[in-house]
Amino acid sequence: MKKIVIFDLDGVITSEEMYWTTAGLVLHELLYSPRYWNVDGRSEYMPPQTVEECRTWSEAVFPEALIQGLKARAVNSNWDTCYAAFCLYLIDVLAQVSDHAALWPPRVEDAAWNARLRGQLAQARPQVDHERLRPLTDPTLASYTGFDLLARLDILARQVLNVEGEGGLGHYSPSWKFCRDLFQEWYLGDALFTQDYGRAPWQAGKIGCINFEQPLLPIEQLRATLEDLQAQGYTLGICTGRGRFEALTPLRNYGLLTFFSTEHIVTHTEVAEAERRLREEGRPLTLAKPHPFPFLRAAFPEYMPGDPLPPRGSFLVVGDTTSDVRGAHAGDAFCIAVRTGARTEEARTLLAQSAPDFLLEDVTHVPALVRQIDDLGTIQRLQFHEREKAEQLLQRWFAVQMDLRIDSIQLTPKAVSLNSFNGFYRVGGEEYFFKTHVEDQGVLAEYYNATLLHEAGYNVVLPVRTLRRSGQQMVIYPVIHWPVMFDMMRAIETGQTAQASLEQLVAAERLECERLLRIYQETEAPVSAEEHEAAPIHQLFWHRLTGGRLASFYEEKSLPLPTQPEREITFAQLCAYRWRINGQVQRLTLGELVERAKSVLQPAQAGLTVVGHGDAHFGNVFLEEGREYLYFDPAFAGRHSPLLDVIKPLFHNVFASWMYFPLEIAPDCSLQVKVDEQEGCIEIAYDFTLPPVREAILQTKREHLLRPLLAWLSSQGALPENWEEIMHAALLCCPLLTINLFDGRRLPPLIGWLGLTYAVSLGQETEILSPCLLAETVEQER
Repeated sequence: MKKIVIFDLDGVITSEEMYWTTAGLVLHELLYSPRYWNVDGRSEYMPPQTVEECRTWSEAVFPEALIQGLKARAVNSNWDTCYAAFCLYLIDVLAQVSDHAALWPPRVEDAAWNARLRGQLAQARPQVDHERLRPLTDPTLASYTGFDLLARLDILARQVLNVEGEGGLGHYSPSWKFCRDLFQEWYLGDALFTQDYGRAPWQAGKIGCINFEQPLLPIEQLRATLEDLQAQGYTLGICTGRGRFEALTPLRNYGLLTFFSTEHIVTHTEVAEAERRLREEGRPLTLAKPHPFPFLRAAFPEYMPGDPLPPRGSFLVVGDTTSDVRGAHAGDAFCIAVRTGARTEEARTLLAQSAPDFLLEDVTHVPALVRQIDDLGTIQRLQFHEREKAEQLLQRWFAVQMDLRIDSIQLTPKAVSLNSFNGFYRVGGEEYFFKTHVEDQGVLAEYYNATLLHEAGYNVVLPVRTLRRSGQQMVIYPVIHWPVMFDMMRAIETGQTAQASLEQLVAAERLECERLLRIYQETEAPVSAEEHEAAPIHQLFWHRLTGGRLASFYEEKSLPLPTQPEREITFAQLCAYRWRINGQVQRLTLGELVERAKSVLQPAQAGLTVVGHGDAHFGNVFLEEGREYLYFDPAFAGRHSPLLDVIKPLFHNVFASWMYFPLEIAPDCSLQVKVDEQEGCIEIAYDFTLPPVREAILQTKREHLLRPLLAWLSSQGALPENWEEIMHAALLCCPLLTINLFDGRRLPPLIGWLGLTYAVSLGQETEILSPCLLAETVEQER
């Protein structure tokens, strides 16, 4: 499906000021010309010949406050805006003559009717002032918007004039068409009007406001905005209440017309033609904004009134009025409203109350917003606090990226979803499970090698569909009803043993450790440095260190002390200071650990590899039949070093409860922090004792996977001399770079310090953890 943005013009790209000037000139001519009402008895009417004069005449009868009031009430078309003001003036003028019943219903398009009105006005000497007009807050009008508001003007006239029978003041009435034609005379001017309409204006000498149109923003900014959107792969269209000539002429003059796809341009001309065809079919219907038809036709040129709506959010609309918001939402588009067209406080308030999906200052901010809309990382972040919007964005993503028309969608935010999201969607009565891994600063184009795992002997859920595109990965699975190991571990950890027992989970871990060792041995193969460099697993370690995540998380940032929030320690200090944990000075600083990790985790290293999942933490593991691991979400599966393959499940399944449940862990956390800035020392006191279920998993993993793996690699002559440095460097990345430890919106400072403590302690070969995690020599193999 195309990625499409449909732009309104006035108030978004083009300025409406000359349209407003035009509307005021129409009212001025009707009021003062001897051809029409001639309220002040003048003998001739000479149109203004400069733009300054045009503005002065216009503003005298049609002030911006009234214009904005109409716009705020979804009177979107400038013809309609002009006509609404015309009706208000007509009501006020008729109310001042003695025999207004003789002039009802009004026929302003008829010269004889105008002559009768002039005769009565000559006797009445009426007062004409926009301050006299019935306000839009009049009870007859107050609660109405759009075409409903226009329809109420006829009712208002009958109430004020105390006359019976409809006055024919409705939309598309003869009076409306007369005002539209008069508007076109002023807007186009003598020459263009004659060329377009085949006759000269009734009043000669109109210079044409179109000749003084200006873009809303500098052309360079508009051009850069449209270029950016095209570079993101968007097709650009237009939906405007202007006629086609009036819409395209200024864009052509600005050099912007070529950015828009011809088949995605809908103006009043196309809307009027569609309405004409419906009338011929006996289906009279108003299709102008806020009806969704113009937006839908612009996005989907084959769309016809009554066709099914597209998936929610499958196209974007950029507008500036409540009419745009209503029409876009009625067409199931996402609406980006810009404030540039709402120039009064009331207009801005009503625009915000119309609930656009996004509200920006001006159109130049649209490209950055669209990047966020298209970014799965945005959905991952929103799922925790704006789930409904996240689901809407995801439904759009499925439509645009995978051409999936989804009936319903449900995200299932979980604590384990640190850099991912998952959930369910339904299509045609069938339910599917989806999951994606969101990796900022990602550099790898190939993810989700589920078939490779299956062929290697892993018990893995095979997806029914996979999208593997850099930055846009998604895996669709059949719905699995087995419990997830992450949830069962947490249940036991918190004393809930109804679903499973500690012994049951340990037995499953042992069974899987033994199977993993067999798979490693059966799939082992040497690879070149170039081949190993391409393995997806490096995204979890080296690329996070060097690809921007480390800098974006911590560079020039600081972390408050847990008990002294006013005192902050910078990341540079944390890297430079010596750490003393439980009385033991750490050999390497955090900065030295990071630099060592960048070196030893360098992907371009030849060596023995195996087929591995890469990210087999318990959030990616079902427990099938209560005894066997069933893997899913193989985002980083591939052929890589077994020393790296074991790291993520080792850390996340054993040491990372604080990362998933920071608010629950913080109140009982025993961590104590002291920082001596003069000595350049950080002192930590912390009880590293693990919950029994996690200690049992660690012991099982050490006994049945880690020790046998190291022994096997050593026997094959494939255990690197620096294997401890490699594994500890990878362990460093887990607490330091899975989430941002300085993000106070996500973690209390105490938990941030706890994460740093794990990074420093796990990052180097120490005996802080009891029993020692990895630093047991493999003496018999050396």
